[in-house]
Amino acid sequence: MSARPAGPARSGESLAPLLDYRPALVGGQGIGRYVRELARALGELNGVEPRLFAPTRQGVSRRAPRGSRLFAPRLPSRPITALLGASGLGVERLMGGADLVHHTQYRRLPTGRPEVAMIHDLVFLDSARYVSPRVSRRMSAFVRDAARRCSVLLTPSEAVADEVAERLGVERDRVIATPLGVDHALRTVADEGVAGELAAELQRAGPFLFTAARIETRKNLQVILRALERLGPDAPRWKIAGIAGEGAEAFEEGVAASSVAGRVERVGHLSEGALRAHLDACLAFVLVPHDEGFGLAPLEAMAVGCRAISSDVPVVREVCGEAAVLVDPEDESSLAAAIAGLLEEPRSEAAERAAVDHAAGFSWARTAARTVEAYRLAAPDGTCSSPSR
Repeated sequence: MSARPAGPARSGESLAPLLDYRPALVGGQGIGRYVRELARALGELNGVEPRLFAPTRQGVSRRAPRGSRLFAPRLPSRPITALLGASGLGVERLMGGADLVHHTQYRRLPTGRPEVAMIHDLVFLDSARYVSPRVSRRMSAFVRDAARRCSVLLTPSEAVADEVAERLGVERDRVIATPLGVDHALRTVADEGVAGELAAELQRAGPFLFTAARIETRKNLQVILRALERLGPDAPRWKIAGIAGEGAEAFEEGVAASSVAGRVERVGHLSEGALRAHLDACLAFVLVPHDEGFGLAPLEAMAVGCRAISSDVPVVREVCGEAAVLVDPEDESSLAAAIAGLLEEPRSEAAERAAVDHAAGFSWARTAARTVEAYRLAAPDGTCSSPSR
């Protein structure tokens, strides 16, 4: 006989959401950034007590954000979730109960409570263009199951919310956009040593473009390479920070055969301080992916006053607006022209201020408040007093 699901766990009049926090411990950017910053912002709201599920064998910091409860034993998570699922128990049993469970990545935690899932994008749906066939099948199965199981689906942008409703056949009012924050970028101080090295390098070798992204097919780094080839001897240097993903080998082969190979430098994974130093020193941040769920990377650059070039696609238009230079991600000639334009014109304080002001509208406090509204829709009986904003 299956056990009875654990009920809401509250202290007074509080909401206790359980989040899959595993990406926050093992991933620096992307989903990891989203989960980490959301949990921190939720924990700062009055009346919200996040439960964070994050068992992992990896040697990582296990400090809980203020106001939250962290379950992060040094154990592999898959056997734990498999055992809970096979026994009919919910993951909330390990954390003293919860009002709902928030799936933050494309993996479901077993639970008997109301469910919410974040769907970051659908680029993988029934397509192996950007991911392996195995990953495409797994992620597609998750989102279809989430569309059936979850009371509410979350997305990082309205454009993705529209796509989720249409492609998964979900009522649009069940899909809520919770735009991400970017104020974390302002908490990062540039690494002085790296900043000094870059300043000397600029004097010696001239300006450089900067890209921070996983090196994978979806990020469309090849179009940047082709744009630089069009510029020929006038092309600036290009520094790329990021680890290898699906399609990295093809990109590396393209760089090796390129006429501008000597101007391309892979700098690997950078610390937060080194990343900020590169943003402060570069001519512009450039990333023109085929598709995006939100477009956090160019917005992070804009937040610290760095000029940004990105894709003229619905999501990026929604997020970056007119404060970034947007180009067709399939058109290297337009990208080359945009880069040449930045080389020719001096940095504009007015343009930098416009970018900073635009990015300032995206805060994690706003993300958390919007997420709590979605939680209330998903588990109305578990929501009591209104959290302060």
